Amino acid sequence: MNRITSLGKALQVLSFYRWAFGDLTEQDSDVGMLAEYLVGDVLGCLPPARAVNSPFDLTMKSGTTIEVKSVTHKYRQKGRTPCYRWDVSTQAEALKGKRPIADVWIFMMASFPRGTSRTPRVFQAFDLGNWSAYAVSGEHLRTSGCTSYVSESTLRRLGLEPFPLKKLKRILDHEIR
Repeated sequence: MNRITSLGKALQVLSFYRWAFGDLTEQDSDVGMLAEYLVGDVLGCLPPARAVNSPFDLTMKSGTTIEVKSVTHKYRQKGRTPCYRWDVSTQAEALKGKRPIADVWIFMMASFPRGTSRTPRVFQAFDLGNWSAYAVSGEHLRTSGCTSYVSESTLRRLGLEPFPLKKLKRILDHEIR
């Protein structure tokens, strides 16, 4: 009897998540949580539950702290080529040196193909092939002077190139700028 009750509760939780998050590819906050989850999963440092008030998004077993930022849509500015742009204003105090900064920042870009009845977008969000990233050390980012937005061109100016998310662990195992 307990098994049926437990299964019923699990189905209720699944039903809630379907209702609450629907399409994980649409809302920036949902994509942000998904990006944190994927990075933590790829790096093997996913905590049992998301720590909302933690100063850092993830902490690796080695103690390396990670801040994850994500975007799904290119930012359009009149007269300029569309580019990805991440809002880092919530981390302005760290970027100004007034509180600890994460050791590594991961800037994630998602590009989800159009969904179909056979492959809805919500499942494509978990396909690592639909994500690419930039990785930069917190100190390198702090010295770049960014305190409100970091754009794709800023990261390229810092000498960084995007890489497929599935290569993240290998990239972090080598020296990060």
